Amino acid sequence: MIGVFDSGSGGITILQALRSSMPDQDFLYLGDHANAPYGHRSNQQIVDLTIKGVDRLMAAGCTLVILACNTAAAVALRHIQQTWLPHTYPNNRVLGVLVPMVEAVTGVPWHHIPHAAEDTAKQTGKSILLFATRKTIESRAYHDEVEKRAPGISLLDKPCPGLVDAIEGGAGASPIAGLIAGYVAEALTMCERPDAVILGCTHFPLAAQHFITNLPENTPVFSQPDIVAQSLKDYLERHKGLVIKGDGDMTLLTTGDPASVNRLSAFLPDGFRNFKGAI
Repeated sequence: MIGVFDSGSGGITILQALRSSMPDQDFLYLGDHANAPYGHRSNQQIVDLTIKGVDRLMAAGCTLVILACNTAAAVALRHIQQTWLPHTYPNNRVLGVLVPMVEAVTGVPWHHIPHAAEDTAKQTGKSILLFATRKTIESRAYHDEVEKRAPGISLLDKPCPGLVDAIEGGAGASPIAGLIAGYVAEALTMCERPDAVILGCTHFPLAAQHFITNLPENTPVFSQPDIVAQSLKDYLERHKGLVIKGDGDMTLLTTGDPASVNRLSAFLPDGFRNFKGAI
């Protein structure tokens, strides 16, 4: 069984793509709505909350957990992989959503990093805009990963405070559109015509059209769900036996109040609005 962890409901965008790509896998989703959003929390709080969520999923039988939260992946993933996991669940794995996105936008996978300079020389001078939470941007995780692969790319970032809260809180299309229009306008003062845009939060695909509408026409927009799904499918091909195929079952859990979470889930796709109390 594959676990999917998020600070709230944004990871549903990843879960939907994973289920579409791997319909014979069983998925267990945990949204930490009781502690969301993570963007205003300290790094140690994010690490502690993420470990608690991953532990719940693995205790329930997940042998692989996807951190479908850019903030959690940016702040906590390395500590979990290098320090916590080997001593707690040594045969299990935890993966994030950030690296697949960087590999897609730079065209340089992990195993090509030693040759990054020659592989990406043609990308020198390109400018990419990153929209994400403030905490994800402060972590510098996207910048570090882009620098490893394509040092000639200029990565410009624009934090989007309040956008996750607006989406999770059911603010409606008009207020969300207004927020995004403001963020994009501010970002375009740094780069009038970006070569690409990264939506670096799994909530943002739920409002992707508002980004596209306000960006210059034909700007490539990289959004995580399909990219992460393909990356995980490739990973499982290389690590056969890590996850046993199931019956296509899916369970949605929340650390918050299920009735409240379900009431505010109108923005989620059909079939992904039936949260139950956490384990």
